[in-house]
Amino acid sequence: MNDNLDVNLEKLELELQAWLDGELSAAKARRLDPKIVGDEGASRLITELQAIKSALAGNETARTVPETRAFYWSKIERQIQRQTPGPRAVQAPRQAVWRRWLEPLAGFAALACLLLLAVKPHAPPTFDEISSTGQGMEAVTFHDQSGGMTVVWLTDTAPAQLIESPDAKTPEPGDSEVEVE
Repeated sequence: MNDNLDVNLEKLELELQAWLDGELSAAKARRLDPKIVGDEGASRLITELQAIKSALAGNETARTVPETRAFYWSKIERQIQRQTPGPRAVQAPRQAVWRRWLEPLAGFAALACLLLLAVKPHAPPTFDEISSTGQGMEAVTFHDQSGGMTVVWLTDTAPAQLIESPDAKTPEPGDSEVEVE
């Protein structure tokens, strides 16, 4: 409630100042006249404001600027701009010049590699099998086209034979073996 009262008083004070300066419309001034006459605080405020207005009117020194307002402020702005240093041109190092050209080229090269891989997909290795090359021999061939390589595995499938040493005596057809205990 006090906040509302304070706001109303401030509004009334502002309206009284506007009334005293002749800034209110005629309708608002007629509506405010009974409040000024009926309220002791409002009439006291009007008396104070009139005293302040008359004191200031006679003692205020008139200052004139030799130039127009726009020209005066433009002089101040130009002075501020003169004192503020502008951006200086900085020479880029040699690395930056090279980098400016090499970075896009590296990106283009990477893109070209990706496109080549997309156009020619990597083929999985293929196995070609040759089952028989001769009696008891097999060969398996592996072709890697991407690596440009061919590998051939040879496998001997003949049954293993017993090889005897030359010192061993080979039995004759008529010999019989006898065990001696």
